[in-house]
Amino acid sequence: MDHLFANRRFTRGHQRIADYISKKIEDIPFMVEEDLAAACQVSVSTVSRFWSEIEFKNLKEFKQHVKDEILLSPSRKLQSAFAKADEGSRAETNIMATAGYLRGTIERLKQEQFDAAVSLLGEARVVHIYGPGSAESLAALMDFRLTRFGVPVHRLTKGGHELFDSLIHIKKQDVIVIFGFVSESPEMAVLFDFAKERGCKTLLITDLLVSGMLEKADVPLYTARGELWEFHSMVAPIAMIESLIVAVGKQRDTEAIENGDQLHEIRRRYQKWLPKKI
Repeated sequence: MDHLFANRRFTRGHQRIADYISKKIEDIPFMVEEDLAAACQVSVSTVSRFWSEIEFKNLKEFKQHVKDEILLSPSRKLQSAFAKADEGSRAETNIMATAGYLRGTIERLKQEQFDAAVSLLGEARVVHIYGPGSAESLAALMDFRLTRFGVPVHRLTKGGHELFDSLIHIKKQDVIVIFGFVSESPEMAVLFDFAKERGCKTLLITDLLVSGMLEKADVPLYTARGELWEFHSMVAPIAMIESLIVAVGKQRDTEAIENGDQLHEIRRRYQKWLPKKI
Protein backbone atom coordinates (compact mmCIF):
# COMPACT_ATOMS: atom_id res chain seq x y z
CA MET A 1 0.00 0.00 0.00
CA ASP A 2 2.84 2.38 0.81
CA HIS A 3 3.88 2.49 -2.85
CA LEU A 4 0.66 4.41 -3.65
CA PHE A 5 1.85 7.24 -1.44
CA ALA A 6 5.55 7.28 -2.33
CA ASN A 7 7.07 10.48 -3.71
CA ARG A 8 3.86 12.50 -3.33
CA ARG A 9 3.64 15.98 -1.86
CA PHE A 10 0.64 15.79 0.44
CA THR A 11 -0.95 18.54 2.48
CA ARG A 12 -0.96 17.92 6.23
CA GLY A 13 -4.56 16.70 6.07
CA HIS A 14 -3.82 14.31 3.23
CA GLN A 15 -0.72 13.05 5.08
CA ARG A 16 -2.97 12.10 7.98
CA ILE A 17 -5.30 10.20 5.68
CA ALA A 18 -2.48 8.36 3.91
CA ASP A 19 -0.85 7.50 7.22
CA TYR A 20 -4.14 6.15 8.60
CA ILE A 21 -4.78 4.06 5.51
CA SER A 22 -1.26 2.61 5.65
CA LYS A 23 -1.83 1.46 9.22
CA LYS A 24 -5.53 0.48 9.05
CA ILE A 25 -6.03 -0.75 5.51
CA GLU A 26 -8.21 -3.67 6.66
CA ASP A 27 -10.82 -1.19 7.99
CA ILE A 28 -11.21 0.81 4.78
CA PRO A 29 -13.77 -1.45 3.02
CA PHE A 30 -16.18 -0.90 5.92
CA MET A 31 -15.83 2.87 6.15
CA VAL A 32 -17.52 5.83 4.52
CA GLU A 33 -15.83 9.17 4.00
CA GLU A 34 -17.38 10.56 7.18
CA ASP A 35 -15.78 7.74 9.18
CA LEU A 36 -12.38 8.37 7.63
CA ALA A 37 -12.68 12.10 8.21
CA ALA A 38 -13.49 11.56 11.89
CA ALA A 39 -10.65 9.07 12.32
CA CYS A 40 -8.10 11.44 10.79
CA GLN A 41 -9.58 14.59 12.33
CA VAL A 42 -10.01 16.29 8.95
CA SER A 43 -13.03 17.52 6.98
CA VAL A 44 -15.08 15.31 4.68
CA SER A 45 -14.14 17.55 1.76
CA THR A 46 -10.46 16.91 2.51
CA VAL A 47 -11.13 13.17 2.29
CA SER A 48 -13.05 13.61 -0.98
CA ARG A 49 -10.15 15.47 -2.57
CA PHE A 50 -7.66 12.85 -1.41
CA TRP A 51 -8.64 10.14 -3.90
CA SER A 52 -7.65 12.12 -6.96
CA GLU A 53 -4.28 12.79 -5.31
CA ILE A 54 -3.54 9.05 -5.42
CA GLU A 55 -5.13 8.61 -8.87
CA PHE A 56 -8.50 7.10 -7.94
CA LYS A 57 -11.93 8.44 -8.87
CA ASN A 58 -13.45 8.10 -5.43
CA LEU A 59 -13.57 6.01 -2.24
CA LYS A 60 -15.60 3.29 -3.97
CA GLU A 61 -12.89 2.68 -6.55
CA PHE A 62 -10.22 2.68 -3.87
CA LYS A 63 -12.18 0.14 -1.81
CA GLN A 64 -12.30 -2.19 -4.79
CA HIS A 65 -8.54 -1.87 -5.20
CA VAL A 66 -8.09 -2.76 -1.55
CA LYS A 67 -10.32 -5.82 -1.80
CA ASP A 68 -8.71 -7.07 -5.00
CA GLU A 69 -5.04 -6.61 -4.23
CA ILE A 70 -4.53 -6.34 -0.50
CA LEU A 71 -7.05 -7.91 1.84
CA LEU A 72 -6.93 -11.35 0.20
CA SER A 73 -3.20 -11.78 0.81
CA PRO A 74 -2.00 -14.51 3.24
CA SER A 75 -0.38 -11.93 5.52
CA ARG A 76 -3.70 -10.15 5.99
CA LYS A 77 -5.41 -13.40 6.88
CA LEU A 78 -2.68 -14.10 9.42
CA GLN A 79 -3.14 -10.64 10.94
CA SER A 80 -6.85 -11.35 11.27
CA ALA A 81 -6.03 -14.51 13.20
CA PHE A 82 -3.75 -12.53 15.49
CA ALA A 83 -6.55 -10.02 16.13
CA LYS A 84 -8.89 -12.79 17.24
CA ALA A 85 -6.23 -14.21 19.51
CA ASP A 86 -5.88 -10.79 21.13
CA GLU A 87 -9.45 -10.85 22.41
CA GLY A 88 -9.75 -11.56 26.13
CA SER A 89 -10.04 -9.80 29.45
CA ARG A 90 -9.41 -6.09 29.67
CA ALA A 91 -5.91 -6.43 31.14
CA GLU A 92 -4.96 -9.14 28.64
CA THR A 93 -6.32 -7.09 25.76
CA ASN A 94 -4.32 -4.03 26.79
CA ILE A 95 -1.13 -6.03 27.11
CA MET A 96 -1.70 -7.82 23.82
CA ALA A 97 -2.30 -4.46 22.16
CA THR A 98 1.31 -3.56 22.94
CA ALA A 99 2.36 -6.81 21.29
CA GLY A 100 0.46 -5.58 18.26
CA TYR A 101 2.61 -2.44 18.20
CA LEU A 102 5.72 -4.60 18.24
CA ARG A 103 4.37 -6.74 15.39
CA GLY A 104 3.51 -3.64 13.37
CA THR A 105 7.02 -2.30 13.91
CA ILE A 106 8.70 -5.57 12.93
CA GLU A 107 6.60 -5.93 9.78
CA ARG A 108 7.86 -2.59 8.49
CA LEU A 109 11.43 -2.83 9.72
CA LYS A 110 14.02 -2.82 6.95
CA GLN A 111 17.32 -4.37 7.95
CA GLU A 112 19.36 -2.04 5.77
CA GLN A 113 17.83 1.01 7.46
CA PHE A 114 18.44 -0.46 10.90
CA ASP A 115 22.08 -1.22 10.03
CA ALA A 116 22.52 2.31 8.69
CA ALA A 117 21.14 3.74 11.94
CA VAL A 118 23.58 1.63 13.97
CA SER A 119 26.49 2.88 11.85
CA LEU A 120 25.42 6.49 12.31
CA LEU A 121 25.21 6.17 16.09
CA GLY A 122 28.39 4.14 16.45
CA GLU A 123 30.58 6.37 14.27
CA ALA A 124 29.29 9.83 15.26
CA ARG A 125 31.57 12.37 16.92
CA VAL A 126 28.58 13.44 19.02
CA VAL A 127 24.99 12.22 18.96
CA HIS A 128 22.53 15.09 19.45
CA ILE A 129 19.06 13.92 20.53
CA TYR A 130 15.83 15.87 20.13
CA GLY A 131 12.87 14.28 21.90
CA PRO A 132 10.08 16.73 22.76
CA GLY A 133 7.05 16.06 24.96
CA SER A 134 6.40 12.39 25.67
CA ALA A 135 9.54 11.48 23.69
CA GLU A 136 11.68 13.12 26.37
CA SER A 137 11.75 9.78 28.20
CA LEU A 138 13.01 8.07 25.04
CA ALA A 139 15.73 10.69 24.62
CA ALA A 140 16.79 10.14 28.24
CA LEU A 141 16.95 6.37 27.72
CA MET A 142 19.03 6.68 24.55
CA ASP A 143 21.32 9.20 26.30
CA PHE A 144 21.85 6.86 29.26
CA ARG A 145 22.52 3.77 27.17
CA LEU A 146 24.82 5.37 24.59
CA THR A 147 26.84 7.19 27.26
CA ARG A 148 27.41 3.86 29.01
CA PHE A 149 29.04 2.59 25.79
CA GLY A 150 31.27 5.64 25.47
CA VAL A 151 29.28 7.45 22.77
CA PRO A 152 29.30 11.24 23.36
CA VAL A 153 25.71 12.47 23.65
CA HIS A 154 24.11 15.90 23.80
CA ARG A 155 20.38 16.31 24.39
CA LEU A 156 18.61 19.16 22.63
CA THR A 157 16.12 20.06 25.36
CA LYS A 158 15.17 23.58 24.34
CA GLY A 159 12.45 24.63 21.91
CA GLY A 160 11.70 27.83 20.05
CA HIS A 161 14.51 30.30 19.46
CA GLU A 162 16.51 28.81 22.37
CA LEU A 163 17.25 25.84 20.11
CA PHE A 164 19.65 28.06 18.15
CA ASP A 165 22.12 28.09 21.09
CA SER A 166 22.58 24.33 20.69
CA LEU A 167 22.94 24.35 16.91
CA ILE A 168 26.26 26.21 16.96
CA HIS A 169 27.90 23.19 18.63
CA ILE A 170 26.84 20.67 15.98
CA LYS A 171 29.61 19.62 13.58
CA LYS A 172 29.66 17.81 10.26
CA GLN A 173 30.79 14.55 11.89
CA ASP A 174 27.79 14.53 14.25
CA VAL A 175 24.39 12.85 14.06
CA ILE A 176 21.04 14.36 15.04
CA VAL A 177 18.45 11.89 16.33
CA ILE A 178 14.90 13.22 16.03
CA PHE A 179 11.88 11.60 17.66
CA GLY A 180 9.19 12.82 15.26
CA PHE A 181 5.77 11.65 16.41
CA VAL A 182 2.30 12.79 15.22
CA SER A 183 3.53 15.62 12.98
CA GLU A 184 6.56 17.72 12.06
CA SER A 185 7.07 20.65 14.42
CA PRO A 186 8.84 23.92 13.47
CA GLU A 187 11.81 22.80 15.59
CA MET A 188 12.08 19.54 13.66
CA ALA A 189 11.90 21.42 10.36
CA VAL A 190 14.76 23.64 11.54
CA LEU A 191 16.86 20.62 12.60
CA PHE A 192 16.42 18.89 9.24
CA ASP A 193 17.27 22.05 7.32
CA PHE A 194 20.25 22.83 9.55
CA ALA A 195 21.60 19.27 9.23
CA LYS A 196 21.45 19.54 5.45
CA GLU A 197 23.23 22.90 5.55
CA ARG A 198 25.88 21.73 8.04
CA GLY A 199 26.40 18.39 6.27
CA CYS A 200 25.68 16.14 9.24
CA LYS A 201 23.38 13.11 9.26
CA THR A 202 19.91 12.68 10.75
CA LEU A 203 18.18 9.63 12.22
CA LEU A 204 14.39 9.92 12.43
CA ILE A 205 12.39 7.63 14.74
CA THR A 206 8.71 8.14 13.92
CA ASP A 207 5.24 6.63 14.11
CA LEU A 208 4.31 8.08 10.72
CA LEU A 209 4.24 6.07 7.51
CA VAL A 210 3.45 9.11 5.39
CA SER A 211 5.24 12.37 6.18
CA GLY A 212 7.56 14.85 4.53
CA MET A 213 10.05 14.10 7.32
CA LEU A 214 10.72 10.64 5.86
CA GLU A 215 12.31 12.20 2.78
CA LYS A 216 14.31 14.72 4.83
CA ALA A 217 15.90 12.15 7.15
CA ASP A 218 19.05 10.30 6.12
CA VAL A 219 17.76 7.23 7.97
CA PRO A 220 14.09 6.86 9.01
CA LEU A 221 12.91 4.11 11.37
CA TYR A 222 9.22 3.40 11.95
CA THR A 223 7.79 2.36 15.32
CA ALA A 224 4.07 1.75 15.88
CA ARG A 225 2.46 3.66 18.77
CA GLY A 226 -1.28 3.56 18.06
CA GLU A 227 -3.65 5.81 16.16
CA LEU A 228 -4.02 9.59 16.42
CA TRP A 229 -6.88 9.43 18.94
CA GLU A 230 -5.44 6.61 21.07
CA PHE A 231 -3.18 6.60 24.11
CA HIS A 232 0.21 6.36 22.45
CA SER A 233 2.29 3.41 23.65
CA MET A 234 6.06 3.73 24.05
CA VAL A 235 6.63 -0.04 24.02
CA ALA A 236 7.77 -0.29 20.38
CA PRO A 237 9.97 2.86 20.44
CA ILE A 238 11.70 1.58 23.60
CA ALA A 239 12.25 -1.82 21.96
CA MET A 240 13.70 -0.07 18.91
CA ILE A 241 16.06 2.00 21.06
CA GLU A 242 17.22 -1.03 23.04
CA SER A 243 17.85 -2.97 19.82
CA LEU A 244 19.88 -0.08 18.40
CA ILE A 245 21.92 0.23 21.58
CA VAL A 246 22.75 -3.48 21.69
CA ALA A 247 23.88 -3.32 18.06
CA VAL A 248 25.98 -0.20 18.73
CA GLY A 249 27.55 -1.90 21.74
CA LYS A 250 28.44 -4.89 19.59
CA GLN A 251 29.96 -2.57 16.98
CA ARG A 252 32.03 -0.83 19.69
CA ASP A 253 32.78 -4.14 21.39
CA THR A 254 36.20 -3.38 22.90
CA GLU A 255 35.34 0.09 24.18
CA ALA A 256 32.00 -1.09 25.57
CA ILE A 257 33.70 -3.88 27.55
CA GLU A 258 36.40 -1.51 28.84
CA ASN A 259 33.77 0.99 29.96
CA GLY A 260 31.86 -1.79 31.70
CA ASP A 261 34.99 -2.92 33.53
CA GLN A 262 35.79 0.65 34.59
CA LEU A 263 32.23 1.16 35.82
CA HIS A 264 32.43 -2.02 37.88
CA GLU A 265 35.73 -0.87 39.45
CA ILE A 266 34.37 2.61 40.26
CA ARG A 267 31.28 1.11 41.86
CA ARG A 268 33.40 -1.26 43.95
CA ARG A 269 35.74 1.50 45.13
CA TYR A 270 33.05 3.97 46.16
CA GLN A 271 30.32 1.56 47.27
CA LYS A 272 30.56 2.66 50.91
CA TRP A 273 30.06 6.34 50.05
CA LEU A 274 27.40 5.89 47.37
CA PRO A 275 25.59 2.62 48.06
CA LYS A 276 23.27 1.37 45.34
CA LYS A 277 19.65 2.04 46.18
CA ILE A 278 17.12 -0.73 45.70
